Amino acid sequence: MTTLATAVAYLRVSTDDKGQDPERQLVIMRPWAEREGVTILDKLVDEGTSASKTNPYERPKFIAACERAVALGATAIVVECCDRFSRQGAKADAWAEVELERRYGLLLYRADKTLDAHGSMVGDVGDAINASGAQAWVKAHSSKVRSGMAKAIKEGRHVGRPRKVLSDAELAQARTLHDDGKGWRAIALVLSTSRGAFAVADPKKRKALTVSHTHVRDTLVAVRKSAA
Repeated sequence: MTTLATAVAYLRVSTDDKGQDPERQLVIMRPWAEREGVTILDKLVDEGTSASKTNPYERPKFIAACERAVALGATAIVVECCDRFSRQGAKADAWAEVELERRYGLLLYRADKTLDAHGSMVGDVGDAINASGAQAWVKAHSSKVRSGMAKAIKEGRHVGRPRKVLSDAELAQARTLHDDGKGWRAIALVLSTSRGAFAVADPKKRKALTVSHTHVRDTLVAVRKSAA
């Protein structure tokens, strides 16, 4: 088939897609591209980014995909399906697609429909239905998560990320600082700095190294109670 268009593939998975390999999306995209005469020039993986909490232009990896597409002279960004692009509903989805062309001169291809359906009335209606369905899934999923968390809290189980453990040396330092009149926030800042939290550029790594003032306070109070 004669090539009709060129695109950069945007492969997104969020924390809701635990265990998913973003490269799996290419299993759908590549046969679609061959059938539709689209050449995929490059790909960009975006892991751990929510499509319900951020629009595409708030995601650095999506911006990078757009800039890469422009640099390569591509005509479009291709996603596997609607919810890889946005889960914020039909209006936000349509706005983001319009913005893609306005900002970068790029079209948006979805590999779950034929190329000639893009821009057609039937295709646009289908996109709106799919976008609304993706948003509805997010709401239903959030409701289930909240229900599960409430049940766990009622049963006395820990909810959320694993607790960060303070070492004996950190506890001793926190105790000394608190005895010297330092506030919990100041103590947490000292401990986080000692862990090297502010020496790394990656936000996720920085967060993993940072300890909160409430965690420091609760841990030290618990230790003192157990020793009393």
